[in-house]
Amino acid sequence: MDNNMSYSQKALEALESGQIEESNRLYSWALRKDDDETLYNLAGELFALGFDGKALRIYEKLLKEYPDDDELLVLSAEILVDQGENDKALADLNKVRPDSDFYLSSLMVQADLYQTEELYEVSEEKLKEAVKISPKEPAILLALGELYYTTQDYSKAVKYYLALIKSGISSISQINVVERLAVSYASYGKFEKAIAYFEQIHEEDLTSDILMQEGITYLQIDENEKAQEVLEKVIEQDPTYSSAYPYLITAYGKDEQWDKGLTAAQEGLAVDQYNPELYLQAAEMAEHAHDDELVEKYLSEAVELAPENTETLIRITDFYNRLGRYDDVLNFANQEITDAQLNWNIALAFWKKDDFKNAKAYFEPAFTDLQDSPNFLNDYYHFLRENGQLEQAVDVIRRYVKLVPTDVSMQDELEQLEEQGY
Repeated sequence: MDNNMSYSQKALEALESGQIEESNRLYSWALRKDDDETLYNLAGELFALGFDGKALRIYEKLLKEYPDDDELLVLSAEILVDQGENDKALADLNKVRPDSDFYLSSLMVQADLYQTEELYEVSEEKLKEAVKISPKEPAILLALGELYYTTQDYSKAVKYYLALIKSGISSISQINVVERLAVSYASYGKFEKAIAYFEQIHEEDLTSDILMQEGITYLQIDENEKAQEVLEKVIEQDPTYSSAYPYLITAYGKDEQWDKGLTAAQEGLAVDQYNPELYLQAAEMAEHAHDDELVEKYLSEAVELAPENTETLIRITDFYNRLGRYDDVLNFANQEITDAQLNWNIALAFWKKDDFKNAKAYFEPAFTDLQDSPNFLNDYYHFLRENGQLEQAVDVIRRYVKLVPTDVSMQDELEQLEEQGY
């Protein structure tokens, strides 16, 4: 080691060669012996290497000598924010005056600080002030885009991502601006524009996350083949990317490719066997493939994983009713059911079992929410008629006929009841 080197230089050299203890010893000597400029440069090197604490210690030492140095105030504040020392950081930043060359940097650090505290409106104010000072500065444009992206204000985010792209910047601070713009467009319903930008992303930049977003966007505009192609690529890149499977299954389902959908569901379940939604999708594909054994298997698994999930209970009771397995439906009957469709399913099973009293107990609460559903009214009318409750049955059929005036047989039936004085 060159004896003419400063302690700072020696500390960095030891650090780079992996001599941590020696580097720490030399760092301590540097704090005592090296001049301020050398220490300032050491702090910058340490910060770049990720040794924020050591860099901060140097800045704080220098601030004792130069308490009004705005650059040191901003540099130390940036580290303090990363360390969660927001009050201390803000105290330093408030010392930087608007006429300072470092005021812009101060605003940027303040914006970051307020975001860490989820004070997004204050952060926005700081960034808007910054962009007025330097309207074309890429770091500020990116910060505004990211702020709006984080707060899901995507239409505003688009403005700043577009400004970056128009200035020739497609990637900055390890953020793919084109992808951000595409996702932002997709997130507020501008799917065609989103696709146009997804398709501009270079092949080597197409991560699984980006492909996933692109595939979902193709689904939104019913470009099912392209959605399948992209989502298949996601799984090809990473078979454990579990969230891609439900969308791929949906894409196959939209094209009525039930066998492919079932295969995708089974592959997805091999990766994520505790996802009740995947079991429901698998059951749907199996149902279209006319495999009742698989349907029951997947629905039962879904119920086991999410026994209080209303959609799951509706699906399995629908299934059992369709097969005439009414006792299996009634295993799900209880007095705490609040969902109208589930009440309807239970009522049907009791009715088919000739248990009119219990059937009525489930039909009545279902009627409150389903009185504008022709299918429900049709069932409820026939139940009431069969149960001898003709006055109530007439009220139900009248409602049905208003909703379905083209049903001639029900019109005739209503006329007959009215002729009988009901």
